[in-house]
Amino acid sequence: MTHRDRTNRTSRTASALTRAILAAAIGAAAADHACAQDLRFIPLPSNASPRDLLHNPISNKLYAANTPQPGAPSGESVTVIDCATDSVIRVIDVAAGPRDFCLNTHSNRVYVANYFADSVTVIDGVTDQVTAVIAVGDGPRALCYNPQDNRVYCANEFSANVTVIDGATGAVVASVPVGSTPRVICYNATSNKVYCPNAGSQSVSVISGATNTVVATVPVGNIPRGILWNPQDNKVYCSNYGSDTVSVIDGVTNAVVATVPVGDGPTALGHNPVGNKVYVSNVGAPGPNTPPACTVSVIGGASATVVKTLTAGDEPTAFCYSAADGRMYWVNEWSHSLAATDAATDTQVLLLPLGTGQVQPVDIACNTVDGRIYTANRLTYTIGALDTAAPACPADLDNNGSVDGVDLGILLASWGTPAGDLNGDARTDGADLGVLLAGWGPC
Repeated sequence: MTHRDRTNRTSRTASALTRAILAAAIGAAAADHACAQDLRFIPLPSNASPRDLLHNPISNKLYAANTPQPGAPSGESVTVIDCATDSVIRVIDVAAGPRDFCLNTHSNRVYVANYFADSVTVIDGVTDQVTAVIAVGDGPRALCYNPQDNRVYCANEFSANVTVIDGATGAVVASVPVGSTPRVICYNATSNKVYCPNAGSQSVSVISGATNTVVATVPVGNIPRGILWNPQDNKVYCSNYGSDTVSVIDGVTNAVVATVPVGDGPTALGHNPVGNKVYVSNVGAPGPNTPPACTVSVIGGASATVVKTLTAGDEPTAFCYSAADGRMYWVNEWSHSLAATDAATDTQVLLLPLGTGQVQPVDIACNTVDGRIYTANRLTYTIGALDTAAPACPADLDNNGSVDGVDLGILLASWGTPAGDLNGDARTDGADLGVLLAGWGPC
């Protein structure tokens, strides 16, 4: 080996070491971003047991649907929280079994499905007053909103149909027959279609938003339990609880283009826009300690294959993505915790207990206005609130109170990835370097 070869090899080794050190610094900074001191709890009225959450970015309010636990006293209500102050501003009595929400972005109205009362309650997003109660099918379980046609769709579990509600008038304009036991639903904004998995029929009904008719019945796996539209590639993902697979449906042709093997009992789905990925919770049999440690499968949108398998707590139940810190969050229902991964690397960076003893967090919502994560803590009658917004000095990447050479090194090591993004465009480039240099010095 020549002297020049040895010099080049030493240089490459030093560069690799520098990159490794800087990558570790990035990971440490990310891990420190949100921690226990950023978590607080919003008490709900006595025995209000939250089951589902909705954040309304128009009014910056959080809505919690409170449904009784079996054998426990609890108000059938919707709690309205002012997200600017994290305070309860109204408790709205609704019919039995408030179960799911959707937001009409045209009129700023919130819809809640009343599972045991066969109705949908409509709430004004400004005044928080009930403006209508609409009769639907038997067992309304899930809602979604079509902004193109200003319609709300309600999947009715026991009557095997989808009720279509006019968003302007509140009138029922159609009742669309689907398969057996529809329990979840989603809307595809690119193709103007609604997707309704039929848990008892091993199929997904595809409804045209223009005609309110079923345009395709797509065979999928056994007990389809979750549904998600991926806007990055116009694909729809259906988790098949009984087959341990996820069916990938083309949003244009309605054909199944891939069947992806995942873990045991896939249920909830979440879209990770950083790298175009879909997260799938594998819960095994529902309930505590079955198994005590579950998994999350990460599916690449481009490859339609599992690119990573994450260890999760007991029954990961619901996901959300936070653009405020570039993380995917989920709640572990029976290990009573909140977890997060770095969305770019799919590496877990956060695990926070949501209390002591039995908490049972069952839903999660992201506040896109204030950069906050909310959890529905069913057994403690509280809402968890985690601050995730960027610090006052966003270019202080190592959180040491000043912008200096260390932060510059972290940013340069992140070049071309989302990890050092300072201007919100999901990549690290010259614009971010300009932000860093403009903030040089003490915070």
